Amino acid sequence: MPPRTNPPRAAKGDGKDGKRKNGGDEDAGAAHPKKKAKAEIPQVLNEELLAADLNVDYSKRRKKLRPQMPKKQQWAKVQGVITERENAPKGWNPDEPDLMPDDFESQIDRCIERIAQNIMPHVYQNKMNDFITRQTDRDALMAGEPGLTWPVVQRLENLKVTLAWLVAENDIHNMVDTVNAIIANYRSGELDWCPDLVTYWHAGVQLCLPRPFHWEEYRYIHDKCQGHVGFWVEGLFGPRPGISKTSMVRLSLRIPQTAQPATGAPAAKNGKGGKPFRPKSYEFPFMDDTGATHMSLYEDDVNVLRNIDANDGYVYPMPRCLGVGVLFVADGRQVPAIFREFEVNMWSTDESGWMATNWEPIPATVQPGRSTRAGADRLSGSWVRHRFYTGTCPDQSKRLWVFNYNPGIPQGQRTLPTATSAQLIAPYRYPSLQPMTNFPHLDPNMATGQSLI
Repeated sequence: MPPRTNPPRAAKGDGKDGKRKNGGDEDAGAAHPKKKAKAEIPQVLNEELLAADLNVDYSKRRKKLRPQMPKKQQWAKVQGVITERENAPKGWNPDEPDLMPDDFESQIDRCIERIAQNIMPHVYQNKMNDFITRQTDRDALMAGEPGLTWPVVQRLENLKVTLAWLVAENDIHNMVDTVNAIIANYRSGELDWCPDLVTYWHAGVQLCLPRPFHWEEYRYIHDKCQGHVGFWVEGLFGPRPGISKTSMVRLSLRIPQTAQPATGAPAAKNGKGGKPFRPKSYEFPFMDDTGATHMSLYEDDVNVLRNIDANDGYVYPMPRCLGVGVLFVADGRQVPAIFREFEVNMWSTDESGWMATNWEPIPATVQPGRSTRAGADRLSGSWVRHRFYTGTCPDQSKRLWVFNYNPGIPQGQRTLPTATSAQLIAPYRYPSLQPMTNFPHLDPNMATGQSLI
């Protein structure tokens, strides 16, 4: 049985049948007056039905279906080794849509396969190194919580940070008991992370079994508990299995300097055939944060750019330094950060070309360490909206559309999609983890790297 779409409500109260009264005979040819829109009859939450329904576990009513995965991307064989995006086969991109993002073993095997195909091998080499690091990190976390699923382990790590913060703040919100109880239930297996389901808690007590979130229910339960402090909705917030592509943009960066031979000998000023030297670029995923005024990346990203020609014996110098700037973050802190010079552009997979006519110099902050999925992602800054037309559509995809022409004047070119009536009124979707059944790569009965089609 599918989960309930609407919360339990009382039946509509008795009232007029809504039929239009006919005050007398009407002329056949008379114009009919416009019908008035029917006023909605308010429906009251049925407390008795809700009280019984709180004991229903909706996680057991859901069909545990594996997601339908796209087909594996295949590229035509090439002659030699391709290291420039412009020379890659049309439509080439580094994604592997038929593999789960957290299936590190399959992703690593796929990188080895792609490297052997000689299409942008340096991209897959860096991807493989990143997957190996993430796999090591995940194995270490799961070893600390034996017997639990990866989504639950991620949530526990989040709750540990929350608990430490609450204790440091002297538990002014009266939530320490609740967080401890939630952690204990996850570890005992009584609670699991379910997609789009929540549980309500107050003063360390679980008030219901997993159920869909509805604002009316939440408000009623919250107010009944006088929950301005000590009230908790478990399931609305938490880490996700992977970075949402709908909130990401891909930007290519390069160091606008000449690579030097690793031996220290002076480099030639010109490239092959006497052509002007052009530094190589690398494409990174960035979080599209409209509140970030400056681009932000990591020291490991700089190392990727510096060593992009390492296989040929060349290394790029450290990007030129612009000084230290002070960043104002949302919580009011002022964070000093070093700024360096990069050049940026954006590749159009649809058009197989660079969207900006010229590579543009840009200041970017360089943070220590590497980008992770736990909130420390690269930030795109304001360059995309400075250089291009952008738009969104309320079709529930949350995608950002980027154009290097005005989509309001299509002239035969693509424009923004149009949302359907159902999409326009669809409820806001909250970020949530997926259940263990959506992680088939952790299924011991499935061969590593097997397609899910």
